[in-house]
Parts: sequence; C-alpha cells; structure tokens
Amino acid sequence: MSRGMVLGASSGIGAEVARRLLERGDEVTLVSRRAVTPPPGTAAVSAPADIRDFGRLEQIFVDACRPGPLDYVVNCVGVGFYAPLGTDNSAVWNDILTVNVTGLLNLLSVVDRTCPDLPRLVHVSSMAAHRVSRTPGNLAYSVAKAGAKTIVEEYRRGLRAAGRRTRVSMVSPGFVEATDFGRNYFSRTADAAPQPDIYGSHRNLSPADVADVVAYVLGSPPHLEFLDLVFCSPEQPG
Repeated sequence: MSRGMVLGASSGIGAEVARRLLERGDEVTLVSRRAVTPPPGTAAVSAPADIRDFGRLEQIFVDACRPGPLDYVVNCVGVGFYAPLGTDNSAVWNDILTVNVTGLLNLLSVVDRTCPDLPRLVHVSSMAAHRVSRTPGNLAYSVAKAGAKTIVEEYRRGLRAAGRRTRVSMVSPGFVEATDFGRNYFSRTADAAPQPDIYGSHRNLSPADVADVVAYVLGSPPHLEFLDLVFCSPEQPG
C-alpha cells in the first residue's frame, strides 16, 4: 500500500484523483479548505486547510509522515475567476495570485522541510501556464499559472543540483468540465450582462481524464520523470 497526500481533494480534479488512489488501496490524506468526509472502507484521513496557511500545512505534513514517509504528493489546488482589467478586481486578483502562487510556494517549502526524500510530486496546472488563456477576463489566472510553472521548474532544478531524487511533474490539461472553476468563474463579478458559455463551443475533458494522467505518472518507473504533460480534447481551440 502506498501512502500519499492529495491537496484540493474536495471537488473536481482533486476529488477524482483522490477517489482513484483510494480505490487502489492507498492511504491518502485529503487536504482541502472544505473538510472532506473520508469514504467508508478506505484508508483516508481528512485534513482541512487553506494552502496559504503555512503553519497549518506544515502540521498536516508532520502528522501525515508520523506513521511513515509519504510516497507522493499531488497538488490539485487552484482558483480562477472572471476578473478583467478596467475595473477594481484587486480582491479577486489577490485571491487568484495567492492561492495559485503563494500556496504553491508554501507547499514546496513544507515538502522540503518535512519530506526531503519524497519520491514523487505532481502539480496539476493548466494549459494557461503555457500560453495566455483564451477565456475572457482570465489574465490574472494566466499570470498565476505561468508563475507557478516557473516555480516548479526552478524547484526541480534545485533538487537535481542538490542530488535529491524527488520526481517533480506538472500535468497541464485544457478545459475540464465539472470543476469549481467552471461553476464559480463568474461568481465574483458585478457585471449583470449575460456571460459567455466558456465550455459550450467544444468538447472538454473530464476530471477522470486528468486523474488518468496523474495515476499514470504516479505508477511510472522511478527512473522516469515527466516534466510536463500538456493535453486537451482535439476539439479545443488552440
């Protein structure tokens, strides 16, 4: 049985990744701002936390590592909201940047302190990390994801320079339905005009599709390190 942690485990991609890992018999710590009820009959532990709270995050890792070392950490935390230029969206921009960037910095720093020999770390990102998002009002999200990509790449470089063996992978899907991103994207705008359907013009991925890729990375031989897996449906616009 492997031991791991999934952050952002309450919904969408994180919930599907956690379900997949628990079904195969892993012992998984489920981290989310919303408390997760562990599925019956599984080796799951719920640990409510905001990834921006360094002290709380560190305590969760200390507790999770007490019975023994973790085999993997999967970070599925991320937020995005409609927040265009031209109006005061400073509070929304702050949340997007602090969750996606500061939160990731917190996570990697805590992993460094508590799990220096962690075998695998997977960060679920977005195609927006690789080119400016085509979604209206999504500039801050693109900036945050591009910044997070730089953080992950620099973290990996530092590990190799120090002779450490943690395999660090990014998984960067295109549009994924049935996530909080899609449900809440327009929830923080005061604009009363009809909002565009950001998913309706093409086929999209599902959380299960992303979980398939994460499981593939976690199940690969230790001599393989996937730097970044970028994927989308064939119908998604470029």
